[in-house]
Amino acid sequence: CIALESIVLHGTDLSGNIPTTMKNLCNLQELDLYDININSSISELMERLPKCSWNKLRKMDLHCANLTGELPTWIGHLASLSYLDLSENMIVGSVPDGTGNLTNLNYLDLSQNSLVGHIPVGIGAFGNLTSLNLGQNSFSGVLAEYHFATLERLEFLDLSSNSLKLDLHEAWIPPFKLKKGYFESCDLGPQFPSWLRWQTDIVVLDISNTSIKDDLPGWFWTVSYNAYELYLSSNQLGGALPEKLELPSMQAMDLSDNYLSGKLPANLTVPNLMTLHLHHNQIGGTIPACLCQLRSLRVINLSYNQLTGEIPQCSVDQFGFSFLVIDMKNNNLSGEFPSFLQNAGWLLFLDLSYNKLSGNVPTWIAQRMPYLEVLILRSNMFCGNLSNQLNKLDQLHFLDVAHNNISGSIYSSIRSLTAMKYSHTSGLDNYTGASISMSIKDQELNYTFQSTNNIMLIDMSYNSFTGPIPRELTLLKGLQSLNLSGNQLSGTIPNDIGILRRLESLDLSYNDLVGEIPSILSDLTFLSCLNLSYNNLSGRIPSGQQLQTLNNLYMYIGNPGLCGLPLSTNCSTNRTNKIVQNEHDDASHDTTYLYISTSAGFVVGLWIVFCTILFKKSWRIAYFQFFDQIYDKIYVQAAVSKAVLIRKFL
Repeated sequence: CIALESIVLHGTDLSGNIPTTMKNLCNLQELDLYDININSSISELMERLPKCSWNKLRKMDLHCANLTGELPTWIGHLASLSYLDLSENMIVGSVPDGTGNLTNLNYLDLSQNSLVGHIPVGIGAFGNLTSLNLGQNSFSGVLAEYHFATLERLEFLDLSSNSLKLDLHEAWIPPFKLKKGYFESCDLGPQFPSWLRWQTDIVVLDISNTSIKDDLPGWFWTVSYNAYELYLSSNQLGGALPEKLELPSMQAMDLSDNYLSGKLPANLTVPNLMTLHLHHNQIGGTIPACLCQLRSLRVINLSYNQLTGEIPQCSVDQFGFSFLVIDMKNNNLSGEFPSFLQNAGWLLFLDLSYNKLSGNVPTWIAQRMPYLEVLILRSNMFCGNLSNQLNKLDQLHFLDVAHNNISGSIYSSIRSLTAMKYSHTSGLDNYTGASISMSIKDQELNYTFQSTNNIMLIDMSYNSFTGPIPRELTLLKGLQSLNLSGNQLSGTIPNDIGILRRLESLDLSYNDLVGEIPSILSDLTFLSCLNLSYNNLSGRIPSGQQLQTLNNLYMYIGNPGLCGLPLSTNCSTNRTNKIVQNEHDDASHDTTYLYISTSAGFVVGLWIVFCTILFKKSWRIAYFQFFDQIYDKIYVQAAVSKAVLIRKFL
């Protein structure tokens, strides 16, 4: 029998199952194969362990070891185990009842597997357990008080991402005091869990998406005084936030997707707060000036509320300006573009869309926010132009200023957007909790912060931009979505637009574009949304495999000069009609010219005679003598004829 007591192999590049010769290790107390690619079933691995060591083995760490299969029923024979980590494997089936014999366990981690069924009641007998992690499995059923009966030392509990319901009496006082509790996607409702009142040592609590339909109790903030992370999102929590909120250790707080009302706290003492998510609630009133004192704040999301008034103009002395993400869309905020952002030099993401902000977009954006990657100002009342605002923003890859009254040329606005020429590394990868709304193909799509790293978009629709579509736009080879609709753009569609190989959506509708549609559009294999309607385009609609897959006549309506499929206008008929129309127009023009020349000749001739008679006396006398002689002759002739007729009939 070999006296080896500990095998620690984590951090190596070894793979494969443990050798059968380990059966001789009768003194084995620790087996650490963390992140070793064992690639076998858990049963096969444990059968290779020396049975003679079962009563001595104290620690077994098989985290991320590529284990498969079900937990063996005889795992309960490892009675001396105090540490068992089987997380991040592919273990299936249920937890055998024999695990209830592992009464010496103080650490149990079965998370991130595919375990199913009920959680054994025997777990409640682990009186030494300080950490229990069953998260991210497929457990189901009900957990009651007896599951926690003797867990007096429990400090860490993770039941998240399971289909578990905690059926705990309102008056139940838990035997433990958690420091970290994760219950995301379990069922803790509908009442707010009253047993949390006793968790005064809590530092991290996640009860997001737990079917709570109740008001947020006032005692919760007292219990959470020492907490540094609180996640209560995606419930139906009502009530208002306290007017005074003091959480000196708080770093991250997420109360989004609830029914919170009232106003933001006027006195907010959270000096270490780094992320604040209150989006998708019913919070009203103005944004308090106390937010200017949150020097550590990196991410703030107040979107989809009922906030009014102006955004506070924080002074440089008040604010450290550590902002990375600011999202205040879908409120009723007014005033001008917040000037305090001149000192937000590290800002990556800014969304002020769907508000009532007005005035010019400031010219200092590029200089004062050089790392900006996402800028969304759509559906406000901004005016002016963007000739200098976007200059040198070489990280910007998501630009949405749609539905404003911005003017000027497209060229001056996009000439410096070099980030769209190629893929790049985003600084938004580590920041979560909010989304970007984007309308494509009459659908509103939502994207998280991280996914915007893969989106390159320009939306300048429904403004007052003029001039041609610049050729420089085709240099943005990474561009995926381009919307310039609803402006006053003129000229032709650039033939180089086919260079934009990644383009998925192109909308140039409701402009004054002329000429033919470039045939190279049919080479854009990713193009799934195209709208060229209501311009002055002419000629045959290009055919091609990609354009034929779209085949929607609404993409081309409002262009009388276009012909070919999918329109009903045949190009040959269209040409004949044009010839007939031209001949008709020529004939119409000839008739018009005849009428004009005749009238002009009559007027000129009349005035020549009239002026001559008026100003030359001899001509005037001769003119009237001529008419007198004519009159006399006609009169004599008429009188003679009358006399002859009278004699003839009498």
